[in-house]
Amino acid sequence: MLWKALKTVAKEKLRGNWGWGALTILLFGVASNIMLFAGYMLFTVALLLTLLILKPVNDDFYGILGIFILIIFPIFLFTMVYVLLFLLTGIQAATYDLVSGKKTDNVFAATFSQFIHHRGWRFFKTWLLSLVFNTLWSFLFLIPGWIKGLAYSQSLYIIQDAIDNGTSMTARKAITLSRKVMDGHKWELLGLMLSFVGWLFLSIITYGIGFFWTLPYMFTTMAEYHKYVMADYTRRHQNGLPSSKTYTTASYSVK
Repeated sequence: MLWKALKTVAKEKLRGNWGWGALTILLFGVASNIMLFAGYMLFTVALLLTLLILKPVNDDFYGILGIFILIIFPIFLFTMVYVLLFLLTGIQAATYDLVSGKKTDNVFAATFSQFIHHRGWRFFKTWLLSLVFNTLWSFLFLIPGWIKGLAYSQSLYIIQDAIDNGTSMTARKAITLSRKVMDGHKWELLGLMLSFVGWLFLSIITYGIGFFWTLPYMFTTMAEYHKYVMADYTRRHQNGLPSSKTYTTASYSVK
């Protein structure tokens, strides 16, 4: 079974690296909390300065406070969430390096590898553009948004390969290639993602401790999945075939 094969290979890659993976999650958590605290302080200072400068009284005070709560705070929260999601791409990049045999032993460099390895700007452009496209599709209906999210899921891996190999690849091209690569694989990926629901639930009920193992396991499995779909796309492209029941990567072969 595909999911079992992918997870087996992921656990093999993590053998001897579980501590490394847990430390990357710890550093991500520390950076996330620092970012949230800094954002909260910035929001609070902005509110206090506004009140100090305008010196509102009575209804004006409640009006300004209402504007901050109803308009400014959602914008602040939205920004913080997506900054944290982008920081999480560092774990994705680090585990893909692990799967590709390019593991960065320095945990700090691994956690922030999208910056340390000079991939930050192209990572950010690709991530942001795919997010914009996915958001626009989500405005139509929820389901098309999810489908497009699955279609664009390989774009960061593709841009990472391009950067590491020194090849030219724009954010738009990476997203387009991801969409082609995921043709016929979207529901398969959704099933693989859902197979981690139990692990994520256990991580939550253990007060987040389980995330130190679940997230490296999940991201390493997804990195292996990228190798799988890229191998399938390359085979189909070279042979002009629409699909096949046998797929092979450098790590394993499944039917």
